[in-house]
Amino acid sequence: MPRHFVFTLIFVAVPLAAQQPPLQPLPPLPPIPAVGSTASTVPRAARAPILTLTPDMIRGTFDRANFASPARFADRALTIASGDGFDGVQLNQFPRQAWVQSDPADSLYRQAREQLNRGDYRKAAALFKDIPSKFPNSAYAADALYWQAFSLYRIGGTAEMQEALSALELQRAKYPSLRSQSDPSALAARIAAGLSTRGLSNDPMVKRALAAGGNSCDKEEQSVQAEALGALMQTDPNAAQQLTRKILARKDDCSASLRKSAVFIIGNRKDTQATATLIAVAKADPSSDVRVDAVSWLARQPGDEALAALEELSRSSVDERVQRSAVRALATHPNAKAHSGIRSLVERNETPEALRIAALDAFDRERTSADDAAWLRATYFKTSNTRVKSRIASIVANLGGEQNEQFLLALIKNEDEPIESRTSALYRSGRTMDIASLAKFYDATSQRQLRESVISLLGERKEPEATDKLIEIVKSGTDPRLRTYAISALTRKKDSRTTKLLLEIIDK
Repeated sequence: MPRHFVFTLIFVAVPLAAQQPPLQPLPPLPPIPAVGSTASTVPRAARAPILTLTPDMIRGTFDRANFASPARFADRALTIASGDGFDGVQLNQFPRQAWVQSDPADSLYRQAREQLNRGDYRKAAALFKDIPSKFPNSAYAADALYWQAFSLYRIGGTAEMQEALSALELQRAKYPSLRSQSDPSALAARIAAGLSTRGLSNDPMVKRALAAGGNSCDKEEQSVQAEALGALMQTDPNAAQQLTRKILARKDDCSASLRKSAVFIIGNRKDTQATATLIAVAKADPSSDVRVDAVSWLARQPGDEALAALEELSRSSVDERVQRSAVRALATHPNAKAHSGIRSLVERNETPEALRIAALDAFDRERTSADDAAWLRATYFKTSNTRVKSRIASIVANLGGEQNEQFLLALIKNEDEPIESRTSALYRSGRTMDIASLAKFYDATSQRQLRESVISLLGERKEPEATDKLIEIVKSGTDPRLRTYAISALTRKKDSRTTKLLLEIIDK
């Protein structure tokens, strides 16, 4: 059964109309208390509504009908870009709860934290600033300077951002040996980058912050860019499509999440240009996550070009994740050529074991024909891999039918076949095999694993002969483990003879 993933995002609904009004800026989201808070300090009325994205919203070709609410497309792009699959700097936005009740600044810290969680950044900045000023030896002092700087950064004015950098430098100078909850270098680099765009790149504080912070990836900015890309799809789809090509041309690690959003937009198109773009991304993008996304969208593209690319990737990609994704795509592809490609993968002994097993997953009871079953039976004897053999035996066992049953019976009796394959075959055939044949097989085999399987099957059967054989195993068996296993199977049967047998064993 396919797994459905549900994405939950905070959004502001955009009404769909024939003439769409200009996009309004999104209101700032209220901060959420730190993990561990007993109750939210954000009034319910102030919280943004929640949209749950179902698989129907993210499936199918891109057109207005598929995204009846334009906000859905933007929200899906934002979900992709803000995921945790990529490295980057995500600022800690919530101060931890007060942790030193006896500290003289404890009450002041609680007040400052509450104001920050409410989104009153100026008041929060002033309160956090008071802590190291009034209580320089407080356990909260180092954290307070960080959160003062964070609050000022959220206000966003040039003067406030300069003051924020000063607070972070003060933290580094006054408390070099104390560790705050969050990374001050990352915040300083974020602030300095913003000031650089405002003409302050030569400011000494800005230079120092940038040098210390390096080229960190700003995940917050990536999320905003992804939302802007989704919004552009609402207002000017053609411009957004052109922009995706520019985004996909980037190769830096930081833009990987944005490239995933671009792949989502391209994948919702169904034309030769979209197919060519997805093939190029699946083969050459530096991010494995982006390549895997491109492969999954390729599976939904029409035409032989996409199918040929999937077959090539399943055979020759050096990325195992991409290979597995391509195999899964081929396994569910309706084209007959894809089915042929899956068979070829399984047959080649040089194909990695994991890929061969993944390819075999295409052969379930609903999609496997009589011709497929005959091919599976023949392929079993051509392969030398034990796990692949076992998987084929398990698939054939689930198909049913007289020819498959005969294959399984021969497999069970063949001492030269792997024990894993014989166990899979026995588990299926033993459910319908007559009790006399099961008992005879138990006596004939010397493999404990197979004997345990027979005992398990006898325990499930209702015929009195099954109970007779279990009693015989308990009474005359020489392997204590198998005898114990048989006692357990008898106990589950709730047969009156079980109690008598147990008394006999104990009194012996």
